[in-house]
Amino acid sequence: MKPSSLLILLPFLLVFIACAKKSELQETTDEQPRFKNYEESKTDKNNMVYGLACDDCTDSILVFLPDSGGDPVKYYIFDAWSEGKVFGRPEVGDRMALLLGPKDSLVVIGKDSLRKVLLSVNMEKVKGTWYYEEMPELQLNIPTRNADEMGKEERAKLQQIRDSFINAEMVPREYVYTLKRDFTVRPEGGPPRTSSLDRKKPVVYPPLKRYREWHLHNGKIIFSYNVRDTLNTDSTVWVNKNDTAEFVLLRRDTMALRFGDRVQGFKLKPDSLTEKRN
Repeated sequence: MKPSSLLILLPFLLVFIACAKKSELQETTDEQPRFKNYEESKTDKNNMVYGLACDDCTDSILVFLPDSGGDPVKYYIFDAWSEGKVFGRPEVGDRMALLLGPKDSLVVIGKDSLRKVLLSVNMEKVKGTWYYEEMPELQLNIPTRNADEMGKEERAKLQQIRDSFINAEMVPREYVYTLKRDFTVRPEGGPPRTSSLDRKKPVVYPPLKRYREWHLHNGKIIFSYNVRDTLNTDSTVWVNKNDTAEFVLLRRDTMALRFGDRVQGFKLKPDSLTEKRN
């Protein structure tokens, strides 16, 4: 075998060895990060467990190597699949976050008594550059003469001009978030930069929230961002805010999150499909 082929296969061989044998692995540094602002704001314990998906996973059984080390553990995941609570199919070597059922509520599979998975998130599938499009809102009325004062042909021509003007301004813009491995977020896009000359533009785009961090907490995804403290006379004082969302859908190139009573869909940037695992 060529040396280059060995280099390509080496990462997969290491994962296989770790899942097949006892291991004394140290806890990874890129899971459960302690962001100061987020930790100060949360009030309930995070009950999710983190680790790697191993070989021999099926629609009924998840073979899982916990970050704490030791032997791989088997969990019963069929009910979570049936209830739509598996977000991202487990693949060998992917980092997973799980919510588990009570220790005294086990499912017997052959000789094994397995603890249930209530919710599963493939964290590798969450990472990447996600975007959605927003249309602007028309904020100025275009003045027209009284329709009774115009002939049919004149009204049609004026309507055509008005529609052409609105179509030229009603252009969708991309709102982009890159969710990184270190649990930071890079926001991009959103409304165009404005100046004093733009204040009278006929359309306005919704603002882009400048999320800085993302984190999984009890099956939900939390986005953190900073805003100026309007109650403080010192304009340099910032306050940390969190937006909490529930997973609705997570596929290879599609994600949907529920923020309160609003569901926001996202598409994965094509080049992110090849970059997100690096």
